[in-house]
Amino acid sequence: MAGEVTPQAEGARSLHLRQLRVQWQIVTLQVLATLALVWMYLEVVSTYVVGSIDHTQLFDTIEKGIGTELPIADWLTGSSSDGLARFYVPLGLGLGLGGAMAILAFQTPKFQQRVKLGFILTMIVLLAGRFTLGYVWQLIDDGWSAPGNDVLQLLEWPLLMMLSFIILTFYLLPIITGTRGIWGLSRRGVAWAIGFTLLFLGIHAILTFPLIRSQLGSYGAQLTTLEIIVSEPTVFGLVTEEQFSLILIACLMMVFQESAFGVIRQLEYAYRLPESCKRDPEYVAQMDNLLNGHIRHTAVFLSLTVVTTTVALGFHSVLLDWVEGITGSQWASQVSESIELTLTYGLVISALLFLGIMALMRFVVPWQRVWGLVESTFSSRD
Repeated sequence: MAGEVTPQAEGARSLHLRQLRVQWQIVTLQVLATLALVWMYLEVVSTYVVGSIDHTQLFDTIEKGIGTELPIADWLTGSSSDGLARFYVPLGLGLGLGGAMAILAFQTPKFQQRVKLGFILTMIVLLAGRFTLGYVWQLIDDGWSAPGNDVLQLLEWPLLMMLSFIILTFYLLPIITGTRGIWGLSRRGVAWAIGFTLLFLGIHAILTFPLIRSQLGSYGAQLTTLEIIVSEPTVFGLVTEEQFSLILIACLMMVFQESAFGVIRQLEYAYRLPESCKRDPEYVAQMDNLLNGHIRHTAVFLSLTVVTTTVALGFHSVLLDWVEGITGSQWASQVSESIELTLTYGLVISALLFLGIMALMRFVVPWQRVWGLVESTFSSRD
């Protein structure tokens, strides 16, 4: 039906991808997705990886095993830094590599093949170039024989260098694939970034299970375990810092996903429009409304998600404080110390109580009408 629409007028703006990709709403969503990806990665790293299983510890183990230092510089790997600063320079490398892959994705297939071929040839030359020349020179001098130790040592530097970069790439996979997905408009890249993060969190949760962790010996002792249940709530008096970290990781993952997929979805819609509609001012205005609404909903709904999740997990403490303030009895303090409220199912009960009370309030407060008024207020300002 869109192909039968006759444009009423043509404006200076259009929905062609060349103009739409530099529109401020699209760039804002991409920058927001990138910031959410970086923040989520740093939050996961600071919670689970730093001081436990980070890449610098793996590099130290390899150096002790082979008896020599890796050829990659310490400032590049972050080994010379402490804490989260170990990931700052590798993070920049991951963003740069992901951005380069995104730029390459928009080039012609012939150019992509040339770049890939050049990369492969460069790796072959770095890996075997000096070894091949040294071995050929040995054959010229001594005749046919096996490579000597001095020739074989020429493979040490490139192999260790490649090993170092492979380890860094493994640690930076969510950043590399996520950046390529955001700026390269790749659904697969966004999905891989989320998948790698969830896979790491799942494997880490399994390995830190007490029974499995005890079987890992010294390796299991290095894993960071989170006492998220029995710790004292310190964030707004509702949840622990570890619980809030998990909430924040989940929210940032949703911001990253919604912003990245939102850009891809809107650009796909504009690309599939007939040529007659891409310069129609009505379609341009409709696209502006869609993008502005997506930005508002991403900010408002996901902010409310953090707040409501935090309140839901600590709702029993709110309820008990309220009861204790009214009754002044010891009942609330005794219940708050109950073991049921310090275990996992205690948090589930708190969340269910919160959802139940909010569902009952639906009969008192017309949430849909209230939200409709809020949306109409924002729409009238536009």
